[in-house]
Amino acid sequence: MKTNSQTPEDGKLRTFLRECRPTPELPPGFKDAVWRRIEQTEGSAPTLSGAGWLDALAAWFLRPRQTFALTAAMLVLGLSLGVALSVSHINDLAKERYLDSVSPPALRQ
Repeated sequence: MKTNSQTPEDGKLRTFLRECRPTPELPPGFKDAVWRRIEQTEGSAPTLSGAGWLDALAAWFLRPRQTFALTAAMLVLGLSLGVALSVSHINDLAKERYLDSVSPPALRQ
């Protein structure tokens, strides 16, 4: 079994390795340029050209709040259309039955 006992040599080795690791210098004005780009992207609406509109649409549908709202709207729309069509069908059926009771189909032709 390994034990994690540290010796003074381990500390020296760690310090040496940290000092040997190169740290690249950032170009002048790098932070300002980054913040400028962030501000530009926050202020502008995303462009929907090419396949980007499909990605934006998929991202919109994958948000739970919008998905729930869309599902609820589709459910209400479907129920409304179903009720409207069934009322129309019931009215037509009632007219046919009334005509059948008053005048047999053989006489209407």
